[in-house]
Amino acid sequence: MGSVDRCILEEPVQWADGFVVVYNISDRASFINAKSILQQIRETRVDNCKGEVEVAVCLLANKQDLCHARQVCEDEGRCLAQENRCHFQEVSAAESYQDITNLFTQLIRQVMEQLKYRADRRRYSGSKSMVKLINNVFGKRRKSV
Repeated sequence: MGSVDRCILEEPVQWADGFVVVYNISDRASFINAKSILQQIRETRVDNCKGEVEVAVCLLANKQDLCHARQVCEDEGRCLAQENRCHFQEVSAAESYQDITNLFTQLIRQVMEQLKYRADRRRYSGSKSMVKLINNVFGKRRKSV
């Protein structure tokens, strides 16, 4: 991948909650690009999030209907997905749009679960907790009548 491609990806990787990385099973170069993109997603998320943050990623092998021209076997795709801890699916967008619809539905559910999990883990910051403690201890008290 050239430096132009890398610059295009860096900004969205920082704020996105989910990714669908697609390659063409009849084009080895697209698989190599997908591998590079998955690595870039992982690196950027680790660098910008002070540790790896779980993010929904799906590796999608497209053009299953062109299996006679296959250059990337299904096992290679599965292995790459396992290495990057992401979902893998091989489809033909031309023959079965329903598979694509199900994939996006699954991805959206996964993103929503991860967002809910992150929200549940949030706690008061230390400074807010200290302010609350100081106000409770030294705050104005009502005089007894």
